[in-house]
Amino acid sequence: MTALCDRCGKRPAQYLRQVSGEKLCLKCLFASIENKVVETIRKEWLIVPGDYVAVAVSGGKDSLVLLYILGKLRERGALRGVRLEAFTINEGHPYSCFYRMSRRDYVRELAEKFGVEYNVYHFKDIFGVTAMELSERLAKAGHEVHMCTIDGVLRRRAMNIIGKRRGWTKIATAHNLDDEAQTVMLNVLMGNLGRFAWFGLYEDAEEKDLVPRIKPLKYIREEEIALYAYYHGIPLMELECPYVVANPRYDLKFTLAGLEREMPSVKYNLVSFGERLAKLLRAAQPGAVVKRCKYCGAPSARDVCRTCELFEKAGLLDVYLAKVAQG
Repeated sequence: MTALCDRCGKRPAQYLRQVSGEKLCLKCLFASIENKVVETIRKEWLIVPGDYVAVAVSGGKDSLVLLYILGKLRERGALRGVRLEAFTINEGHPYSCFYRMSRRDYVRELAEKFGVEYNVYHFKDIFGVTAMELSERLAKAGHEVHMCTIDGVLRRRAMNIIGKRRGWTKIATAHNLDDEAQTVMLNVLMGNLGRFAWFGLYEDAEEKDLVPRIKPLKYIREEEIALYAYYHGIPLMELECPYVVANPRYDLKFTLAGLEREMPSVKYNLVSFGERLAKLLRAAQPGAVVKRCKYCGAPSARDVCRTCELFEKAGLLDVYLAKVAQG
């Protein structure tokens, strides 16, 4: 006999949530995902009336689900007085052009469905060079920098630059529970205690005055997001970025999956640990003095911020600073 859903008691159970032992039908599973997003937003005051929230859309399932759920919530009246904008950043290397830009029409269609403005911003326009051009110049200068590092550092800076120009009050990113657990584990393995002070608030401790970035999906497992996407007709990306296999997070993903089989709550435990440690560190260092990059003036833990450091090593600092001066 087929077991019934533990929540509604009416429909057949189709999903086992290992961490709680709940057997759920798909309708209750999807409702629980949406309710958890609403709970996270309200409990942590992630979005409030008057906010202008920019939703970062990469074209992957997580960001598309984030846009879908936020659009749906606003449509239901749960985000009254909130302006939404969806945006994609084209870093300018072959895979980003294919990966992100191949989804542009679908993202625009999804945004229009919920009455959300959609824009695409380019590294070339913001920095004067593409990620590929910067990578090539770094390599010629004898500096081998992983493309994920270039993309990550410049994308964070780009979001802040665009956000200040557009007047965004929040930037919503699609980091899920798996992403957050990987961040905690990576920082522990690398001994990056300082970065924990900004865990849950910002991804990079060097840039403390970024337009605040919020993560409404941070307590949702990647597996559940994939199911939500599939059954709501949201396309899943068939190809994986070729640069990701050299990223240390790639191996951590499989390590955590193995640990989760023995300890179903391990990802929740890691995220909870990171958040509690972050609170302790922030309480121990109230009002810490923030330095400014000697070149661009951005907040930095060092004399030169990571963005300017990359451009300086590539011999392109003047190009970047000229773009910054243009506003």
